[in-house]
Amino acid sequence: MTMTEELIIERAAPALEPVGDGWTVYGRAIPYGVESRVQDPTGPPYWEECAAGAFARDVDRGGAWINLMIGHAGDDGERFLGRCIGLEEQADGFYPTFRLNRSHPQAEAARSGELTNWSVSARVYRSRIVTRSGREVVVRERMGCSHVAATARPQYVGAGVLVSRDHVLIPPEPTPILDGWRARYGLLDAR
Repeated sequence: MTMTEELIIERAAPALEPVGDGWTVYGRAIPYGVESRVQDPTGPPYWEECAAGAFARDVDRGGAWINLMIGHAGDDGERFLGRCIGLEEQADGFYPTFRLNRSHPQAEAARSGELTNWSVSARVYRSRIVTRSGREVVVRERMGCSHVAATARPQYVGAGVLVSRDHVLIPPEPTPILDGWRARYGLLDAR
């Protein structure tokens, strides 16, 4: 190649991965603006409310670390039910989307709507206490989700699976280094 020649590599848009087979579940993990009576494992019950935008940082970062688990305790490998493929916040709550692990013994139950209740494990970064109707309410303003668990009953009223999606297309994550090597060796179509 001479100094006047240019090497141009054109990359076609990545193919979309079809996940419209019902193995993707979407739901509200935490409702916003709703007071709930909760209890931490080592303390007394109290009233809690999550403020709108409490999980904005997780939504901005994509949530790739958030998994759907069976319950909150036990071996993570045995409890892993699915991986997060999308997060969003709406005015009324925090909504994750999970791709189910088909090999898990409970996957078909989750897919068919038998495991619809969700509970959230989260880190609290900022809270404030307000008094309403003579009782103290802990308002969670900033939180970070660790995982979502399918449980016998939801942590918050209205938390859980809303739909098993039918026709969702998720683009694969870009792999610029790998794609560079594929282009260099003429393997772009080898995916």
